[in-house]
Amino acid sequence: MLAEVIAFALVMSAFEFVLVSMLTPRLRLRMLGNEAAKMCFHLGMLLINLWVHWGTVVGTMSATLSFITSMAVIWLACKVFGHLEAGRYYHVGWIKYSVGEIK
Repeated sequence: MLAEVIAFALVMSAFEFVLVSMLTPRLRLRMLGNEAAKMCFHLGMLLINLWVHWGTVVGTMSATLSFITSMAVIWLACKVFGHLEAGRYYHVGWIKYSVGEIK
């Protein structure tokens, strides 16, 4: 049972990272720099996971662990992509963007 919970959390973490990666650079950097947007992303993924897996103990535990790993995914995304703060401060991540990609 625990193996399924951990496996599902890892799969959902990879899915969330891909979702963040699919956003346009400007939208991605603005989302990663805004605490409210990050919290909405976490809660949205938690609600979707709970809605899909409600009614089983393993599903509820998987959704909860996915919520916890979602925080690590967004932290990693901030390190990989960087983020914008207040619309003008660009904090560079491992992947660099030109000014034209951000505006």
